[in-house]
Order: sequence, then structure tokens, then C-alpha cells
Amino acid sequence: MKNISKRVMAAVLVLIMTIGMVGNAYAVPFVDVGVADWFYEDVRYVFERDVMSGTSVETFNPNMPVTRAMAVQVLYNRAGRPGFGIRSNGFTDVSEGAWYYDAVVWAVTNGIASGVGGNIFAPDENISREDLAVMLNNYAEYSRVRLPALRDGARFADDADIRSYAREAIDRFYRAMIIGGRPDGSFDPQGSATRAELAAMLAGFIRFSVNSQNPPDDEPLPMPEYGYPIEEFPVMPVYGIPLDEEFIMPPYGFPSP
Repeated sequence: MKNISKRVMAAVLVLIMTIGMVGNAYAVPFVDVGVADWFYEDVRYVFERDVMSGTSVETFNPNMPVTRAMAVQVLYNRAGRPGFGIRSNGFTDVSEGAWYYDAVVWAVTNGIASGVGGNIFAPDENISREDLAVMLNNYAEYSRVRLPALRDGARFADDADIRSYAREAIDRFYRAMIIGGRPDGSFDPQGSATRAELAAMLAGFIRFSVNSQNPPDDEPLPMPEYGYPIEEFPVMPVYGIPLDEEFIMPPYGFPSP
């Protein structure tokens, strides 16, 4: 009888340990990203796909501003870090030994990013919300992904502050429910994008594009498969992820680029 009891207890312990291991497999290793944070699922999504990593083994720094170098690097990661023949660039502030060198050259070569003028790329400069939208829109064109129009175009309180070159990109990602504005109705186009915001935008974009194909140039682009039927959308948060419960906009106003 004692032996049976010990075996039962051992089996229960193994089951508990197995459940714990399965649960941890879907967790992120960052102490500053909790399950209650609005960006938790997005960070987990991009981290599991090797698109974004932490700023250290234990931290993600979700509120850290995204630099231009970081932005091109995560897109380069998403593209699979493809090789390319060109090994030089015309920027005086991008050296070949820099960790972002390949990403910058790839992004500029493929029309995803450009310099800021005067042979300067400004890799350490924080990227604005409107410029991040433009960069992601360029990446969508590069990937030949056609995003759906799930709602009417945006009308922000600070529309006049959005630069003309960014309007199409912002409108496209807004219609696809990947970005949104601040709680006060503004977009804050020149505000700095954060790492949490970048993770949310990337996760939303990848979810839309993950099943799409890259057709030949002479064939029309197919609509991507989203993985869930549009007619079954529950309450939709602004960054394009359906939730089981009503979404409450965080006070800092993301998700947006």
C-alpha cells in the first residue's frame, strides 16, 4: 500500500512539473514584461520568432525609445537576415564593424530606409512614430504584403502635424488596425516610438502577413490569410489583435508606431 501511495505521489509530482514546464514555454524571460501588461502578448510573439530580443538576458525595456538602428535591425531579423552583394554604404556614421551595419545596408538597398541627409543615417537617433510607420510600410511593399482595410481612414486631432510623406503609411496601417492614436485623439507623429510599440506593430503586421505568399511580379497580390475570420472579430483593440474582453487603452496611448 505504501509503495502504491509513493507511486501515485511521484506521478502527481511529474504531472505538476510537466504542466509548469509547458506554461513556462510560453512565457518571456523578461522581468519588466508582465502578463498584465498590454504589450505582453506582442513581446512574447516577436521574441519567440527571433524578431526582437531583450536589451539584456532579463530585461526588455518596453518604454525605451527605438533608435533608427534598432528599427532596421528588427526588420532585417524578420526578413531572415538575407545576404546581399553590396558591402559598402555612403554613410559616414555607419561603420562596417557596427552591429547594425548589415541591417542598414540591406534596408537602404531595398528601399526600406534612407538617410537623413548629408551622407548621414543617424543610427542612434530615436525614430519618430510617423517615420516608423513609413519604414514598416516600405517593408510591407518589400515583402509584397497587402494589408486589408478593416475600417475607415484615421482623422487625428493633430493631422496637420503629420508630414506629407508619412500620411499614406499611417493611413494604411491604421485601416489595417495595426496602429492607432492617443486617447486624446492625436497621433503624436513626431513623438518617439518605444520598444513596446514597435513589438505591437510588428506582431500585428506579422499576424496579417504570416500566411501570405510572394507572387511573381506579373501576378496580382493575394490577400493574406489572417488566421481568424473577420466576421468573428470580438472587440478589436487598435493594434489589430482580437481580445476576449473589452480593450482598455493604456494611459500612454499605444498601440501606435
